[in-house]
Amino acid sequence: MNIVSKIVSIISIFGFLSCDSILEPQLDGTLSEDGIWKNNARAFAFLNNAYNNLPAGYNRISGTMLDAATDDAVCPDPLNPVHGFTNGGWSAYNIIDNVWYRNFEGIRKVNTFLARIDSVPLIKSSNELGTDETILRTRARMKGEAYFLRAFFYFELVKRYGAVPIVDKPLSPQEANELQRATIDACFQFILDDCDSAASRLPAKYGTTPVVIGYNDAKEIGRATKGAAMALKARALLYWASPLFNAEGIRSRWETAATAAKAVIDLTEQPAGGAKVYALTRYTSTVNLNDLFVPNSVIGQYHSEIIFSTLYTNNTTVEALNGPISYGAKGMINPTQNLVDAFPMSNGRPVSDPSSGYDSSNPYLNRDPRLAMTVLTNGALFGLNDKTGTIETFVGGNDARGAYPNATHTGYYLRKFISPAAVWDGRTVNITRTWVLIRFAELYLNYAEARNEAFGPDSEVYAALRSLRLRAGLRPSDVQAGLTKEQMRQLIQNERRIELAFEEHRFFDVRRWRLLDNPAFQQDFLKIRGVRIVKNEQGALSYNTDLELQQRVFDKKMYLYPIEASELLKNDQLTQNPDW
Repeated sequence: MNIVSKIVSIISIFGFLSCDSILEPQLDGTLSEDGIWKNNARAFAFLNNAYNNLPAGYNRISGTMLDAATDDAVCPDPLNPVHGFTNGGWSAYNIIDNVWYRNFEGIRKVNTFLARIDSVPLIKSSNELGTDETILRTRARMKGEAYFLRAFFYFELVKRYGAVPIVDKPLSPQEANELQRATIDACFQFILDDCDSAASRLPAKYGTTPVVIGYNDAKEIGRATKGAAMALKARALLYWASPLFNAEGIRSRWETAATAAKAVIDLTEQPAGGAKVYALTRYTSTVNLNDLFVPNSVIGQYHSEIIFSTLYTNNTTVEALNGPISYGAKGMINPTQNLVDAFPMSNGRPVSDPSSGYDSSNPYLNRDPRLAMTVLTNGALFGLNDKTGTIETFVGGNDARGAYPNATHTGYYLRKFISPAAVWDGRTVNITRTWVLIRFAELYLNYAEARNEAFGPDSEVYAALRSLRLRAGLRPSDVQAGLTKEQMRQLIQNERRIELAFEEHRFFDVRRWRLLDNPAFQQDFLKIRGVRIVKNEQGALSYNTDLELQQRVFDKKMYLYPIEASELLKNDQLTQNPDW
């Protein structure tokens, strides 16, 4: 259980973001544990290492995405373990999305840092920068980061496993193997308390005040902020209020969740009354949804819609794994017809509405602009890997099922996250990208959902949804007036589905809402559909958008993950989730 020996061996080569101004430990790989806590730079580097335990994002499930375990996508690789989620093959002995150790490892790092940091002497070695004052301020800020990270790690556990053991200090191996699960309410309260502790110690924004080494320098951009802590609190409150964790239907939880989300939306820079910290990025001819993840000349890194994200990296992995087959990519995630049907028409009406203007012979015409930003459909012009052409998923087309072993099963490819500038065949053009862990648009959705559940569809709920639709290029007035609470709930759930598609929300949203308790929803969710497009001799296309591809399975025990059997063998005080 003691991971310090592992950490000290890599601290000398690890740096988070651009923090070399305070992280200059001269280590030779033989540093003792106590040696870390005799030097501020090394102690700070110890906490920086905990950022490595954040979710990896993108194709982290053996090369595909978690969304392939929802009704939004299919993975065409028959051997990919993600199918265990959908065919009932996962169990305590076959954990697919196994994050138990990763998050508890992060929690142990944070607990060790919090237990030791105040005892680190202020005396600096010759290669350290800063004064006693700036080091103390750095400690205070990094304590805030530690509380935020611990809350984040616990939330990742709770949303999967429900109640877990609460650990707030370093443990001996014996203590670790005697832990018992806390109550679910205690777990959420622990997360909320840590978020509050973090928010009280963190700046609203980095790089906006005079440089203070190790505290508010522009080099620290990307670290946890006050807004990140507040946003995580709002997300945790939303989950705690949701049916999966709120069987009693306690209304006050929704009220609290709404208040917390609104506080993030209204957060301003210091001093109070300054500019708002976050803003929605308006889509234009030069900026669209994908630029939130891959910056361009107009929108830079860690922009105003990113509340918290991972370190930016440079590679072509996302494109090579998910691009269309004929472009030299693997097409590892295929959006479903289920998801495509969820995008409304450009007038805001669902495609199922007879008055929407939907044309079954031209199904992608006049749709919500976010459809084209999220899904590559037949006929779309696209460039990637030094190739430009038209996507052909009609029968016999270059990208159709059967053209290649792993060609799309659904008739669609992923567009979201993919940069046309990426090249990996013959030459390499890497793409700079981040995995956004908390995005500002989510806070509008969180606020709309919580306020609707607490008070019904009032003007505030409508305003939140209209803000998202306006920036997407839709008319705010297209949000139908006079909806009931239940109708608004369905609209919000669908808006959340399309706005946050492939950002790992759908899998957990369906569960926290307990939507699979509804037989009609369960039937639609488990029946995975694609499109079959036939091109006749005259070049006309016909579309069958009700092509059944998979009939998946679900059992109520699957609302939560099973705890890995090996963890139960280590600790006989740890109990398994029901029916696993």
